[in-house]
Amino acid sequence: MTLGWRSAFVAALALLSLACSQRFEWREVRVDDGAVASLPGRPQSVTRDLDVGGQPVAMTMWSTGVGATMFAVGVARLPAALSAEPAGRAQAIAHFRDGLVRNIGGAGTTSTPLSLTLPAGSARKLLAAEAVDATGRPGPDGRKSRLAARFFIVDDQLFQVVALGAEGEIPPEVLDTFFTSFRLVS
Repeated sequence: MTLGWRSAFVAALALLSLACSQRFEWREVRVDDGAVASLPGRPQSVTRDLDVGGQPVAMTMWSTGVGATMFAVGVARLPAALSAEPAGRAQAIAHFRDGLVRNIGGAGTTSTPLSLTLPAGSARKLLAAEAVDATGRPGPDGRKSRLAARFFIVDDQLFQVVALGAEGEIPPEVLDTFFTSFRLVS
């Protein structure tokens, strides 16, 4: 390969890698009730009234995306029927988890226990937490969708931290940045 062809080849590879990589401009966002998370770009928020096991729940979601990849953080205050006892908390997490998985036609779901560091001196209590990963039906490009979500119930609040994109689209370090950015503040 001549020097001219080699230079053109390197330049083409550089352009191709730039075209394929997504740019994540993380911004810390304060969500209701003392929590923050970093989202790529300027998020929009929406509040929806939901029925969770016969109980009215209002959830506010902050979301943004990079290309076809979506990142969201939601918070909802749970009624006592869903927050006071372990069975109610499990029902609340299952409602939101199963809804997300169903929305992507999910399969291959894995759920694992999770922890969350509370602010020093905080009287708040982490009552339930779960990490969920699932794959779903293929998108327009033929790749399966991938869902990664974290659910936390702290006192009477449910926090939902979600990343959704095509399989292979969200690098592990981006997921790590997103999930570790979520924290409770005083």
